Amino acid sequence: MDHRPCGLTRRGLIATGVVAALVGTAGAASAAPEDAPSIPENVIVFIGDGMGYNHVASTNLYETGQARYQVLSGPDGKIRTLPGEAVQVYEDWSLTNMATFQHGNSYDAEKAWTDFQYINGPVTDSAAAGTAMATGVKTTNGATGVDHEGNRVENLTERAISTGRAAGVVSSVPFSHATPASYVAHNADRNDYQGIAAEMVGSDVDVIMGAGHPEFTDSGERREEPSYTYISESDLARVQDGQAGFRYVEEKADFEALAAGEDVPERVFGLAQVASTLQQGRAADGEETAPYDTPLNDNVPSLVTMTAGALNVLEQDEDGLFLMVEGGAIDWTGHANDTARNIEETQDFNASVEAAVEWVESEDTDATWDNTLIIVTADHETGYLAGAGSDPGWTPMEGTAGELPDVDWYSGNHTNQLVPVFAKGVGVESLFARATSTDPVRGAYLDNTDLANVLLEDLWATQPSEGGIEVEAVIPEIGGGEGPGLPGALVLSVADGTVELGDLRHAGDRLRLDGELPTVSVTDSRAEAAGWSVSGQAAALVSADERTIRPGHLGWTPGLVEEQAGVTPGERVRTVMSGGEGLAAAQTLASADAEGRIGTAVLDADLELEVPVDTRDGAYAGSLTVTLFPVD
Repeated sequence: MDHRPCGLTRRGLIATGVVAALVGTAGAASAAPEDAPSIPENVIVFIGDGMGYNHVASTNLYETGQARYQVLSGPDGKIRTLPGEAVQVYEDWSLTNMATFQHGNSYDAEKAWTDFQYINGPVTDSAAAGTAMATGVKTTNGATGVDHEGNRVENLTERAISTGRAAGVVSSVPFSHATPASYVAHNADRNDYQGIAAEMVGSDVDVIMGAGHPEFTDSGERREEPSYTYISESDLARVQDGQAGFRYVEEKADFEALAAGEDVPERVFGLAQVASTLQQGRAADGEETAPYDTPLNDNVPSLVTMTAGALNVLEQDEDGLFLMVEGGAIDWTGHANDTARNIEETQDFNASVEAAVEWVESEDTDATWDNTLIIVTADHETGYLAGAGSDPGWTPMEGTAGELPDVDWYSGNHTNQLVPVFAKGVGVESLFARATSTDPVRGAYLDNTDLANVLLEDLWATQPSEGGIEVEAVIPEIGGGEGPGLPGALVLSVADGTVELGDLRHAGDRLRLDGELPTVSVTDSRAEAAGWSVSGQAAALVSADERTIRPGHLGWTPGLVEEQAGVTPGERVRTVMSGGEGLAAAQTLASADAEGRIGTAVLDADLELEVPVDTRDGAYAGSLTVTLFPVD
């Protein structure tokens, strides 16, 4: 059975129903004014994990003997940026900078250039940085897809899917590692790889590709006993057996066939025959003095191949796509201070960007630079890579084409320095308009949350339809506080009214306000269908002075005005204060099977708002979205 929002076209499904006025079905956008920025149908985000400016420069020195972006501390104490020619395809694109710090930290632009060790201070990890880039919300290190309080937050693959697009993630490290996990999963512990993998396998994304195969070593050799670090045995079996709805591929030839556009399915789970990384972790064949001294794993696809294959899968959705591609092992080489393999990984990453550019510019696709946005950036820098002898100032790296450049590494960890953001296509102006902070050396910079929020809040923002259900709550001052369906149609209608939460009850360290949802009616007169379901999701309640109560504090107990065989109300949704997740995420109000769906079902719900007793008093208002899904 297929559960998708009514009114959206998704992989050929054309829903026959109508979604009535609430906050609106995801993706139901109102007409934009003529002067509004164009909206990208396709968005591809390339994340070189740990790839700072000098990682790009080091690779360019190896390839051509020259590089941009380097800085030099002069005898007068001034820091100068050095010129250089573009080497990589993305270097002639629009360029700005990005801060990477986690929740609770900051970036001091003056200290970054007056104290060489400053950027070795408090740093982000890939989970916090990936979450910020994927959701537009800062969180703390170790958390993926949740805010700093542990609340689940929407990510870009979810928004892409809710607006009718296909979505996927690709990585050169385990598919359940921090960065790809941040774009799909919601878990307070980035090291819960099996839990993250289970959520990813059960998600609606169309493409998942990466390393992390239990049956192979880092050198691509089959293990005597599997090591289920990154995915459980049962979830791997589900994927391999097709029970998860993906076509499973693991052999290099099958990845190459996808990249060539041969027999492309609608959904793919690609698990390369290697353990932790595609190539970085392979056993060295003696002392390495240059990239590729040790032959590559010959049974493993490149990141380039994965990227091309993922695009061939996702492009089948006529409404567009979102793809995140991570050069994850650039970070691993940074931690190891391994210059040769850092160049290997950066070259594979760069070639993957070239593959996407070729896809946009190919006459065989519907993609163009007028409907596509590509962003190339990093989640943070790793290893503090710089010129030899830089500490306490900065000296440029030097090199000759074909030889390892003369560099030093000043950390084995992440750093807090700015990273580059290269971008091309529709929407670049909207993104770069967010670069409102200034660094004395690098220039304008934005925050890592802007990469998601330019889509979530601007370019891919879902628009409210007219006449939503208003939700109002009055927090009292307490001690310590400051129509009928047409033939053959599926129709959702909502009674007029506002949810007024004002019946006060006390429960220890919280207060509870109760109210009732206006009745929601579903009329189904379709000739044949498997059923329907209705879900609801709340927005935050906001006061006049912009104090908020998070939607997770709102819960409900669904019900039916009159019992109807085959129509089942959803389960009670507890608030976050009672151990649930509240209505911050979509929750089922009711569902109907093939028989019970016929006619009109009238749904209702008792709502409860639980907030701490020290919440400041005042009037708060928000909204509740109700969405009808046909099951065909």
